[in-house]
Amino acid sequence: MGQHKNKPNNSKKKPNGLRKRLNSASNMTVMLIAGVISIELLYLLIQYFPKWISLTDKVQESAGYWNFLIVLISVPVALVVWHFRDENNRQQIENQRKDINLKEFQKLSEWVSGAHLPEIKTVNKTTNKRNLKSNDELARLLTLPIEYTTEETEEYSKKPETTDFDTFSKWDGAVALQISAIYNLLPFFRGDYGESFRRPAFNLLKSAWQAMQQDSLKKLEKKNLSDEAWKDIIDELQQKARSPMGVALTHVLLSLNQENKQLSLRDFPEMLSNICLAGMNFHLNVVSEIARDKGLSNLDLRGADFRGIVLIGAKLQGCRLTGAKLDGANLWAATLQNIHLVGTDLQNAVLIDANLQNADLSYANLQYANLKNADLSSANLKACKFGWEKLKDNGQLSSAEITIYDFIKRIYPDWKKENDPEWEVLTDEEQKKTMKKFCNETGMLIFDKSGTQIMPPPLESKT
Repeated sequence: MGQHKNKPNNSKKKPNGLRKRLNSASNMTVMLIAGVISIELLYLLIQYFPKWISLTDKVQESAGYWNFLIVLISVPVALVVWHFRDENNRQQIENQRKDINLKEFQKLSEWVSGAHLPEIKTVNKTTNKRNLKSNDELARLLTLPIEYTTEETEEYSKKPETTDFDTFSKWDGAVALQISAIYNLLPFFRGDYGESFRRPAFNLLKSAWQAMQQDSLKKLEKKNLSDEAWKDIIDELQQKARSPMGVALTHVLLSLNQENKQLSLRDFPEMLSNICLAGMNFHLNVVSEIARDKGLSNLDLRGADFRGIVLIGAKLQGCRLTGAKLDGANLWAATLQNIHLVGTDLQNAVLIDANLQNADLSYANLQYANLKNADLSSANLKACKFGWEKLKDNGQLSSAEITIYDFIKRIYPDWKKENDPEWEVLTDEEQKKTMKKFCNETGMLIFDKSGTQIMPPPLESKT
């Protein structure tokens, strides 16, 4: 199934204007019109060519004369009948092509889902060793635990140990067929065989990706994971994405449309919320420059699972990533201007040199994220979980917004000098001076619970 036998839809000629009008009208209407044209043609012959009608009796008695006249008059009706036959044949060919495409798509779906993979069969045999001879013995033994012997055997296919040529096992062949089927889904997803296949193909592909990563994602849900265990799981996600099956799924999911101008998945914006692309690497050789650069910009990706994803230098401006999972994501030098990251999990994310200007990071989790040289100018950091030790060396915090609670709990303990008193010990006036000093040093803005800017005072910040 490497190549499809039928020509894709984009190779078919579009019907001209006359054919469109004929196709849109009912058969009865077209036949009536053709009949009227034939009558008009007969009238024109009688009116303007009377010599043809008033020929000698000898000519009029000729069969050829009448045959010619009948053919001439019936040309409109004959053309209509020919059109109907041609249209009927064309529809039959089209239906046959659709049936073939549908059967192939169904077969590919089975192979992609792994329905053809040989299963490991477990056989359990249980036998009761007791021999009960009488009712009295039965009554007595009912009060005792019954002994059972259980035997378990496994049946599975494996590569023959002695062959005259190199080969592979049935399991390996089934996996190779599964990977090949993923590649063969590309023309269906791109729309080469009609729009009706695109949505089912996309559903199948994104479900296959999630199924591939599901075991690793479940491990991440465990509580109290050590840093080493967490890193191992993220590495596992990224390793699966680099496997032959992961590369095949990446190639098709991040393929371009028929015009080679944008990702095919952009044609399904309603299906992108909560999508799982965990561990996907946008920098594999099979991914186009367009997909790497701005393939996901301005998309609604709320709730998406991008844990461990590699998006170095990607332009994600305008995206809605509210509630998305980006922990462990590599967003080195990514453009995240004006992006909605409300409540997004960015734990341990790599945001070195990232552009986060005007980004909404309220309630986001930036703990342990690498923010070296990241531009957080005018970013909303209210109620965001972050550590000052990750921000203190960042010189691009101008007009970044925090709450007074953020300053007291997340910044002041690490920002204050060693001999400075605790926050609670400071008087109201000293607290104001401390916040003002911090704002002058960093350019950040502090707001109270109601959302009113308190430091620096609004009038002072305008001057």
